[in-house]
Amino acid sequence: MTPAPPVLTVGRGLIGAAVARRLRSQGHPTVTVGLTPDPTGEHLPVDLSGAPGRSALGAAVRRLRPRAVVLTHGPSDVTWIDDHEEQAAEVHVGTARTVAELGVPTLLVSTDNVFPGDRPLRRPTDPVAPANAYGRVKAAAERAVLDTGQGLVLRVSLVYGWTEQHRATYAQRCLTAAQRQEPLRAPVDQDFTPVHVSDVAHVLAALCAAPALPVGVRHLAGPEQLSRYDFARLAYRLSGADEGWVRPCRRAETQWASRPRYSSLACDDFGPMLGVDGWLPMSAEAGLRAMLADVRSVLGNARAGR
Repeated sequence: MTPAPPVLTVGRGLIGAAVARRLRSQGHPTVTVGLTPDPTGEHLPVDLSGAPGRSALGAAVRRLRPRAVVLTHGPSDVTWIDDHEEQAAEVHVGTARTVAELGVPTLLVSTDNVFPGDRPLRRPTDPVAPANAYGRVKAAAERAVLDTGQGLVLRVSLVYGWTEQHRATYAQRCLTAAQRQEPLRAPVDQDFTPVHVSDVAHVLAALCAAPALPVGVRHLAGPEQLSRYDFARLAYRLSGADEGWVRPCRRAETQWASRPRYSSLACDDFGPMLGVDGWLPMSAEAGLRAMLADVRSVLGNARAGR
């Protein structure tokens, strides 16, 4: 019997690692691609910042003929990309072109930063007009995928969850500061529709497992719009910390100065695809509670093992 073609997930950051785990847990053959080795499963270590690495990725795609390629790779540090736009474009756009031009179904995870941020709750039909370097880079990668006529762009709002191997998410930073009872400055003038990484992995895995990958653009976002300040206060309250430790400020005074005023998306309906009518990503409160439960579970297991 001919083995089923795998899903190829490019990038092993917060989203890439989560979708690979989800696919493997559901029994789907999955090959990951990333900069560092991975002894736990099928993996291709390549450096996508240079032509040799992208050539190696192209060779792997031709050899494996995957049922889908999911592009979740970085760099994704918006502040860093402000000063290194050309380098970031080489990785994002170069990789997207390498894969998309090979004629395989390609799913690119993109960002709300492709919009100017002048109004909230953007929809897939709204015109793209990036307000920062990260948005320009991702918009160019989107075009590389969409121009083939068989690619899907999934734009996400701020994705959060726990990560130990990569840059801490905003939610992780908020919960950690709350547990340490430390003050935290949070902008009141940057709004997003945060979505938990488990919901993102759920949707991505379902898309990859579908008989045929949809084409076009879809938006995946949490069910509510919050400012970074409101989100941080919620994290402190759920942690049992004093919300007064969260200090309001303007984004221009912080590392988020280049972020759009509104980084929020209107979520498309993924219920029919998931087989759950009316499905919505979890609320920010539910997602933060899930993160806290994960911490307590880890701590409980550690104490039990003493």
